[in-house]
Amino acid sequence: MITANSTASPWLEKLSVRYAASGFSGLLLFACFPIVNWNILVWVACVPLLVALIVEKRWLRAFWLGYLAGAVFLSGSCYWFVSVMQGYGNLNPVVAAGVLILFVIVFSTFYGVFGLIETAVARRSIFAALILGPFLWVAMELARTYLITGFPWNLLGYAVRPVGLQQVASVTAVYGLSFLAVITSALVTWALVERGRKVSLVALAAWTAILLAGNWLLEPPPQQPEPNVALLVQPNIPLGEAAMDSWAPWTNPGPVESLVSDSVEAARVSGATSAALPLIVWPETSAPFLYGRDPVFRGAIESMAKRVNAYVISGTVTFGGKGSSQPENAAVLLGPGGDLLLHYVKIHLVPFGEYVPWWAFPGKVGKITAEVGDFLPGKAVEVARTPEGVIGIFICYEAIFPQLVRKFAAGGAGVLVNISDDGWYGDSSAPFQHFEMARFRAIENGRFVLRGTNNGITAIIDPYGRVQKEIPRNQYGILTGHFRYLTKKTFYTENGDVFAWFCVAVAAGMVLVLLMPGFRRAAG
Repeated sequence: MITANSTASPWLEKLSVRYAASGFSGLLLFACFPIVNWNILVWVACVPLLVALIVEKRWLRAFWLGYLAGAVFLSGSCYWFVSVMQGYGNLNPVVAAGVLILFVIVFSTFYGVFGLIETAVARRSIFAALILGPFLWVAMELARTYLITGFPWNLLGYAVRPVGLQQVASVTAVYGLSFLAVITSALVTWALVERGRKVSLVALAAWTAILLAGNWLLEPPPQQPEPNVALLVQPNIPLGEAAMDSWAPWTNPGPVESLVSDSVEAARVSGATSAALPLIVWPETSAPFLYGRDPVFRGAIESMAKRVNAYVISGTVTFGGKGSSQPENAAVLLGPGGDLLLHYVKIHLVPFGEYVPWWAFPGKVGKITAEVGDFLPGKAVEVARTPEGVIGIFICYEAIFPQLVRKFAAGGAGVLVNISDDGWYGDSSAPFQHFEMARFRAIENGRFVLRGTNNGITAIIDPYGRVQKEIPRNQYGILTGHFRYLTKKTFYTENGDVFAWFCVAVAAGMVLVLLMPGFRRAAG
């Protein structure tokens, strides 16, 4: 059993060392993800923080230790906020940096709460605090998913890269991989701070063997030929008002007609017109594609669907609300006869992109989009049932929410289509991080994900999260590949966040029991 007098304690007596350890954990967490992408660090990233927390004596100081780790991590992960708000929100550098600072101040609180609870439990039992760690971490990630508008960006499990272990997400969602990573950090911490290290080292070695065996046992089967054809168009439309003016179909139909012509030719060359009906995907873009108000654009994609005898998906802006005056970020799905099969309106909007959160001084801080007023969110998850199979579409930022995308598969979707415009992120790490999160939605739901983006990363992802084909960023192209409509549902699709809520329950139960007045700290 670990005690407060363990061998690691003396050099951690200095508060400055504990704060340095906390900040170092934040750096390690940041380095797990693109662009640094040293994902092997995911297994030890929490170790410095855990060591600092289990020897800390003051609860409030523990909060700030956790808070510091979160602030460093979130600042590094989301540094691109500044360039996005400056470049597209027309904010000066100081105000743009202020948006990032405000975000970090708010969301680092979850890490602070983690630190406070870990230290509070460690005062009773350090061993129990290390057991609590992975359950509490998942509970905080679930809170970050649902609370304060929700921003589950770069949850720790996304950095777990062994393909076999990633399949755990089909049961637990990404939270299960976060759990595995924090267990590993807790065992390493035990080995570092325990005086007699034999038991802890044996436990760490056994756990490592379990991870290796699990990765081998869960290795996905070889890829098989698939019957359905997808054509994902990456138009690489530049951002900005000048580009919007030049791409407006009602004044300049040339660019849209060129996209139609290239899409039709790509379908012909692929042989898709002689096989099962193909699926053509045009992404979310900054171009003014207004399906409901622009007969030129509507006529172009309806004609394309008829000429190729294909299903066509396109991002568009529609209008709803009182007097149809509020913009909606939407997607339309047309059948091979040009008829509208699905009009899906994005449910989970982007803070600072499509609206300003209540806690971020609405009216003082602007959005990065050009439309007047906040976007109107959609109200329901909808899928389109076709003779080929059932299609579900989710838009851009919605890809980072496991519980939302799950609803499409639970509603019967046999293939998931993600349309996005990651051009707003520029040449930052954000597009690569966004792609990794979208890739996990395939694993969680056992579905092909067809990801069509304006400027990358456009890709076909199989149900095990393997990228079959992709187009590099910032290039024009049409990606032709194969997929299959699937019907078998994973445990996660059927049951949702059972595992994550189980972690919440275990964490809450442990905290209640361990902090009861009658409980005495273990001393053996």
